[in-house]
Amino acid sequence: MNSFELFVNENKNKLNIFAKNYIEKLEIPTLLKNSIIYSLVNDGKKIRPLSFLYLLKFYNIDFNKFFDIALAIELVHTYSLVHDDLPEMDNDDYRWGKLTNHNVYGQDVAVLTGDAMLTLTFEVLSDANVNNDLKIKLIKQLANYSGAMGMIAGQIYDVKQKDFKVNAEYLKRMHSLKTGRLIELPLSFACLIAGKNSEYDLIKNFGKELGVAYQIKDDILDYYGKFEKIGKLPSDEGMITYLSFYGVEECEKLLKNHTKVAIDIAKKLENDLLKDYANYLLQRDK
Repeated sequence: MNSFELFVNENKNKLNIFAKNYIEKLEIPTLLKNSIIYSLVNDGKKIRPLSFLYLLKFYNIDFNKFFDIALAIELVHTYSLVHDDLPEMDNDDYRWGKLTNHNVYGQDVAVLTGDAMLTLTFEVLSDANVNNDLKIKLIKQLANYSGAMGMIAGQIYDVKQKDFKVNAEYLKRMHSLKTGRLIELPLSFACLIAGKNSEYDLIKNFGKELGVAYQIKDDILDYYGKFEKIGKLPSDEGMITYLSFYGVEECEKLLKNHTKVAIDIAKKLENDLLKDYANYLLQRDK
């Protein structure tokens, strides 16, 4: 078990408790509160918020003071999954080993739950204990990376594949936006909070390479993984993925190559913790 896996095991439940307590204090309809908690508090990997806290630890910053920003990162990610699971998108019945939100609360409430989490993301971030100039940078970057120029652009490329010529470059661009942006974001946040401006570009490039590697691994697991491990059923039927485009052997090579580039960047930064993070994603089985 490497350092990132240990960090996840030590802090995932802490983040779940923090998130549950935060939502329970909100003066909102009980139905909406229960629906948000149902999707937000789960047995998912939570690598995005935890990679943010993990890098802060490397920078010798007390990461326990920044669980609110970690929550904001997880809110925007979870909102995207609740909407992804809807019949109009991926039409998934299971997520994290339990029924998807719309199968429990209905499609109408699931849409509103996603909307609520997205807007709550920015409220949480606006209350974060960082100086105002930095806060504006974080809010703008989160909006950019999760919105029309980031994750949502990638989702458009994904759901409307038939309207485009899908080639290797298309797949890379689609997944760099759809998945990669929210892998980059937490690391960029930690770098900005730590004031490590000289490392910012390298940290972003590390995140970009890991974002592509993460999606390739996801495509492999989505096809070959077992429900008991990954907590969901295959949902890419009829869609072009890395696996359907390249085949499993080439995907394994691409996965290792992108991970190696990320690890080489971590070596330049003399950051063994990031190396462990990259290796964790490479070797994960869910």
